[in-house]
Amino acid sequence: MSRNNTFKISLFLIFFSQLIYFGVYAQNVRKLSGKVIDAETNESIAGVSISAVDGKKIIGTVTDVNGSFELLINDKIAKVKVTSVGFEPQEIVILGINEVNISLKPGQLLNEVVVTALGLERQSKNLGYAVQQIDAKEVSRVKSTNFLDNLAGRVAGVTITGGSTGVGSTTRISIRGESSFTNANPLFVVDGIPINNNTVVNNVNDDANGFMEVDFGNGGMEVNPDDIESVTVLKGPSAAALYGTRASNGVLIIKTKSGAKSKGLGVSFNTSNYLETPFQLPVFQNSYGLGNSGQYAYKDGLGGGINDNITYSFGPKLNTGLSIPQYDSPVTLPNGQTVRAGDVAIHGGLPITPTPFVAYPNNLKDFYGTGRTSINSLAISAGNEKGNFRLSMTDLNSQSYIPGVDLKRRTVSTALNFMPISKLKITSNISYINSGSSNRPATKYGSENINYALVGWFGRSNNIEPLKDYWQPGLENVQQFSYNYTFFDNPYFTLYENRNAFNRDRVFGNLSARYEFTPELSLSVRTGMDYQNEDRTFRRAYSSNRFKTGAYAEQNVFYREINSDFLLNYSKNLGNFSVDVSAGGNRMDQRVANEQVQTLSLAQPGVYALSNAASPLEYFQAAGTKRINSLYGIAKFGFKDFLFVDITGRNDWSSALATATSSANTSFFYPSVSTGLVVSNLVKLPTAISFLKLRASYAQVGNDTNPFQTIGTFVARTPVGGLPTFTDQNQISNANLKPESISSTEFGADVRFLNDKIKLDVTYFNALNKNQIISLPIAVSSGYGQQSINGGAVRSKGVEVVLDLTPIRTNDFSWRSTFNFSTYQNIVEKLPIPGQTITLAYNRIYDNVNQTVWYQVKEGGRMGDMYGTGYLKNDKGEFIIGKDGRYIVDNNLRKLGNYTPDFMVGFNNTLSYKNFQMSFLFDWRQGGKVVSRTLALAAVGGQLIETENRPEAGIIAKGVVNMGTAETPNYQPNTTAVSAETYYRMYYDRNHEENNTYDASYLKLREVLIGYELPKGWFKNRIESINVSLIGRNLYAFSKIPHFDPEQFGFQGQKLMSGVEDMSYPTTRSFGVKLSITF
Repeated sequence: MSRNNTFKISLFLIFFSQLIYFGVYAQNVRKLSGKVIDAETNESIAGVSISAVDGKKIIGTVTDVNGSFELLINDKIAKVKVTSVGFEPQEIVILGINEVNISLKPGQLLNEVVVTALGLERQSKNLGYAVQQIDAKEVSRVKSTNFLDNLAGRVAGVTITGGSTGVGSTTRISIRGESSFTNANPLFVVDGIPINNNTVVNNVNDDANGFMEVDFGNGGMEVNPDDIESVTVLKGPSAAALYGTRASNGVLIIKTKSGAKSKGLGVSFNTSNYLETPFQLPVFQNSYGLGNSGQYAYKDGLGGGINDNITYSFGPKLNTGLSIPQYDSPVTLPNGQTVRAGDVAIHGGLPITPTPFVAYPNNLKDFYGTGRTSINSLAISAGNEKGNFRLSMTDLNSQSYIPGVDLKRRTVSTALNFMPISKLKITSNISYINSGSSNRPATKYGSENINYALVGWFGRSNNIEPLKDYWQPGLENVQQFSYNYTFFDNPYFTLYENRNAFNRDRVFGNLSARYEFTPELSLSVRTGMDYQNEDRTFRRAYSSNRFKTGAYAEQNVFYREINSDFLLNYSKNLGNFSVDVSAGGNRMDQRVANEQVQTLSLAQPGVYALSNAASPLEYFQAAGTKRINSLYGIAKFGFKDFLFVDITGRNDWSSALATATSSANTSFFYPSVSTGLVVSNLVKLPTAISFLKLRASYAQVGNDTNPFQTIGTFVARTPVGGLPTFTDQNQISNANLKPESISSTEFGADVRFLNDKIKLDVTYFNALNKNQIISLPIAVSSGYGQQSINGGAVRSKGVEVVLDLTPIRTNDFSWRSTFNFSTYQNIVEKLPIPGQTITLAYNRIYDNVNQTVWYQVKEGGRMGDMYGTGYLKNDKGEFIIGKDGRYIVDNNLRKLGNYTPDFMVGFNNTLSYKNFQMSFLFDWRQGGKVVSRTLALAAVGGQLIETENRPEAGIIAKGVVNMGTAETPNYQPNTTAVSAETYYRMYYDRNHEENNTYDASYLKLREVLIGYELPKGWFKNRIESINVSLIGRNLYAFSKIPHFDPEQFGFQGQKLMSGVEDMSYPTTRSFGVKLSITF
């Protein structure tokens, strides 16, 4: 089936699902109606279950947003059961009654339902492992363009790292740290179907030529928070084992909203509108301008003047009355026309009129604007006894604070539940997303990243305003106007001409059916798909620093995954025993493709098409398919409502581990067992303890690899002479590759006090990931660069604590606080060769080995260890200074630190007083290290406030000089001064990262909401509620890191590089208004 046909069929299913007619069977019934309220607060309760037994079937409904319900029941039914999470259940006698008002008393949350593996709903008291669930209000309270950002600080053991390329950036998530050498990404599951959360970049060059890397966002960002009912985090292998190989790093289970029984159509409208500004900008010095050694004069920006090809700010003093020729100084042409000195191609070297050499303190702030984001969502729902539906439409429109950068996203989602007969339930959930951007900013160090110029090398004497007119007069589309023509592009020219655009169509969803043979036996079948097709274009104008005659590229990224599964379930209560047994299977088929065609030179300026190529087209193609077949079983046992035991087993057969002649390693089995002991149901405890459960679990999980690791393949390359060419892949195949194996043990306790006003959940986990799949370099003489092998083991252990407090709850006022605490370590216990060091990744400026942060692992070390170079020190840790007053370079790699925090704390508060609501969230991360390349480069360039002190006598570097010999050192304090320019370039030298490494600790006010619900008496009955809120996100941070947000990480190799900040764009601070209306 073609990609277009697949897409058309997916769209058709969305709208077809809304056309199913909900028939109502006529019978001898009567209508029972009423309202349910909280006995303490008198507030209505939505979502309360009203059910009754009618012969052999159970009928029921739930209350709407006003607590009201209607239920058609048989005349002979005498009682209904009323249940709601957090309230004591009731049975109400209804003989001869058609209307009833019910008051529920708050009770112990022992029957709290959470979504677990395979989408199965379980009572939390029955579980033998740790899960944490977040409801819809928490996810959508203060929205972000990437819903994962809303999880930060809310889940113990979960690390959220937001992107820093403006709206639409990739957000990285990890659960309990990183235990795999190759993959730390958790699995995303929406309504039981896995979806793609990968980030795919363009084809790039590591040197100073070619296209730079562009972040187009991660797949999970497209889940619409307005459609989410809950997010459940399965943290360990015990919880996630049933999801197979991809669940070894945990699972995010997203349950979307559905319709409910109602009198008519239920309509809700939400709008959130934000203003966004850079969260933190560097603090610059404004005492010295462009130049070197106190000298500067502009002529052509290429070295024809005095230091005018250099962009250091070590030039003359500013604001002294001095006038100097500068890039925006006027030049008078023979015809009397006035142009700018930077219009070199126009004036041809005519005299430049000097202008005042003054500081522009706000040139960076003036460049960045104020971003605007608008998110509007409309949902329509209805239902009756036969089923329900929900249709939602969301429009997101965001203009970044970075000029010319934007994101647009339109989402249409449907949810359908239908019971054509009493024993059959059909469910469908489908979402269509169209997203795109006219420009995504480039990342890393280089001329295509505007921060390369603006922060690292933009002189303090440069006026940003003239750069807005970025073409030289009469040379539009041919020659840009800039302040320097050696290494830099005009930043406005970069953003408005050198654009990286994309348009993405995506459909994910499922169709499922459940048939109940008997009240004890049922069969569920489901099929679902995640389809994505994305087109990207990259255009580079004439006179670009990297492309003097322009460039153009087109890229297509395709992803399709189909999952089909079945589950046969039998459950039975046998006196004091309960038995629930299930058996099922799954088939996953995945296809990915990535194609890029480019030309690095254009025949005609301003014409962006492959047909305008002035150089041979270059082709880059990659594609792969993967299949996993699975069978699994689940057995759950309960005894007297105090002892619960779960046993699971799953076997996967992965095509990624097959070879051309063997499938011996494709099969792997992993079991799990967990138990929960509800002590409070077994023995009598002090009245202050309302609930106590102990739990323990053990699990094994397998983990396979990507396709083509076991079989050699060829890669399509640029045709030569019109003939196709292929090259062997850089990695040699390994036919003996086996799956990784993760064994995990977990212990925990759930204790609640004072009728659940205090809830404490503590978890200890210990997991060993062994037989790891890792790529190692091999001899060049082999014709390959690397090979994947099995070897290595990482142990992850840690503690998670969740404390939930409700100190006050009255009719008018309530206050709830939640603390999440976690600490963990991921220790490397074994490597393929004892004593070896393995580089997992690196962050590098171009291809310069000296300007590299290495992510390396050693036996006894930790995942997240970073290595770099620095300067010589003695045994006391003092810098050893040469007799010339300079630091002495030490090119031996040394540990810079580890980017993993010592611990993380989230502190979430929700308060309400009558119609007022307030919530605020603090996110605290203590410990860890971060290397700032931006700070290093801006300091070397003399831009930062740290470089403002420039005494004429020079600066004496703090350290000691060895006045003795290497064998018998005699260290004396250094007394030799060097020039301020020499000192700062030496201390912050970008080739040596040690002095640019900082404590990554921070305490951030993550979000704030202040809201008011308008009294219902203010409007007619057609409107159920109106809520208005002031909202803010990333409002303030307490941090030791100067000049940038501690979450402002670099991006390289399709992922955020934790621990390294590399010319990153500022993160955002948001303020806005939110309006919610329900009809």
